[in-house]
Amino acid sequence: MQCPYCEGDSSVTETRVTDGGLRRRRVCSQCRRRFTTYEKVGSPGLKVDKRSRPSEPFDGDKLLRCLRRVSRGRPEATTDALRRLARDIEATLLDAGQRVVRWREIVVEVLRRLEAVDAVAAARFRANYVDEQGALRLEPEPEPAPGGRTQLPLPGVADDPS
Repeated sequence: MQCPYCEGDSSVTETRVTDGGLRRRRVCSQCRRRFTTYEKVGSPGLKVDKRSRPSEPFDGDKLLRCLRRVSRGRPEATTDALRRLARDIEATLLDAGQRVVRWREIVVEVLRRLEAVDAVAAARFRANYVDEQGALRLEPEPEPAPGGRTQLPLPGVADDPS
């Protein structure tokens, strides 16, 4: 690791395990200044194919934030349980051996696993993906008609301009 002050080589003087990874105290071999680095295990390159956007890197923290949001106020869904759930879902997706996962696969995994932890939180999460008939909506929205027009005629407006 290069020193942020003089760009010389550094050595590790102390390493501690933290919640997010490792904290290392380092000292520069040239200028003798001390600095700290933090190491976090990165995702092995899993991408999520989004519904309306290009694919983006999988973010376990984003999944955890979503789980916390739907579980707010629920005593059954502790922070540790939700963290384990998010890690377990990520591990399942990685174990499938795919580099790109569809967003609907994540939704199905979350629903399946969250139901076992807290049925109310699962119902809150499911509400984001249920249509007017109560069916789980996991297909992309239909493409808009060419020209930005809908296929429904407007009352009192004729299609023929002549």
